[in-house]
Amino acid sequence: MLTSSIRRLILAQSVRTLTFAGPIFTLFLLAKGLSLQQIFTLGSIVLLSGMFFEVPTGVLADKYGRKTSMILGACISVIGWIIWLYMDTFVGFALVFGLFGLANAFWSGTDHAFIYDELKSIGREQDAQKVFSIYNGALAVAFALAAFVGGFLARVHTIQNFYFLFQLTFASSVVGLLLTLILREPVINTVAGKELEHEQESMLRQLGSGIRLLRKNSRLRKITFFSIFTLSFALMEIYQVYFVRADVPTSWYGYVLGVSSLLIAITKWYAYKLEQWFGVEKSMLIISIVPAVLWAAMAWVLQPIMAVFLFLLTDATGNMRDPIIADYQNRHIEGSGRATALSTISLMTSGYIAIMLPIVGWIADTSLHTAFLFCAFLIIFGLLLFRIRASDVVVATK
Repeated sequence: MLTSSIRRLILAQSVRTLTFAGPIFTLFLLAKGLSLQQIFTLGSIVLLSGMFFEVPTGVLADKYGRKTSMILGACISVIGWIIWLYMDTFVGFALVFGLFGLANAFWSGTDHAFIYDELKSIGREQDAQKVFSIYNGALAVAFALAAFVGGFLARVHTIQNFYFLFQLTFASSVVGLLLTLILREPVINTVAGKELEHEQESMLRQLGSGIRLLRKNSRLRKITFFSIFTLSFALMEIYQVYFVRADVPTSWYGYVLGVSSLLIAITKWYAYKLEQWFGVEKSMLIISIVPAVLWAAMAWVLQPIMAVFLFLLTDATGNMRDPIIADYQNRHIEGSGRATALSTISLMTSGYIAIMLPIVGWIADTSLHTAFLFCAFLIIFGLLLFRIRASDVVVATK
């Protein structure tokens, strides 16, 4: 099930995910004199940058190879971290976040397309949900490891310690790039190892293929809208502010983030069992309603231990959906245009978050309580509008 190419991809991306500075990201930017509004705006900048380059990079991945796209993304990440170490102003950080958005665009959807095409080349695409679970879980473990290490090294919150964590993050980015270079490009459109002939589309035609597919495939469109509008998108931006309000000791931040990442890894590894236990419709209800209830609970709870507990549950349950949704989407997409279609979906998702994130930040500046309730409302709203049925995940026969 896990080919050598998939194992190499998991290793490369896991190393790139070692963001040792994660537990102090917001604290570092506050120490640099940025306001919360500016910090939330940076989150929108990385998304807007990713949106601008999302589809072109997906086209590049389909036309020139998944490996080429991921190498370019890894190179840009390395450059971004180098510049980061010398930035002191909002404008400078905005430039770096723009580069990170471009790097993310080169990887977005391409890694999932790489895995799915590799599985399809050996006739094992039915294992996609399990492999996506293993892949996403491995990345969560890597992030957890970095959070534990970062939290330990930054027990004393000084600017010197903060910079040391960013230097470690830069080093992991370099190693991740080197590991990406040894990936092997999967064979596209194969069955049982035999390549199938297919017409090579022009770049402009590939650029529009993702949009055309969503327009024509109502099931894929519904799954995509469900994925977007039930997303828990603001937790990483707001949790440190929540912890400050709840008087959570600052020395806990890294350890809590590490535990959260481990929980995410476990839930993603076993996410495929959710459908086996409850079926499609009930599992979709679970991954929507539970996070919404937890968001609402955080609006009322400001006790340190309970605040940590609610954050952990919200983060874990909000991320459980990823392997399941990825499988449902890939079932409705043809191999040769897979990266383009997934990039189009990612573009739509980023657009939604880029619009809503500053709104949530603006609400949080006025009332953290209201911001949490607003996030809960958005999830319930998406569930009611685009509830997934069992028939929506079945691929229509031609």
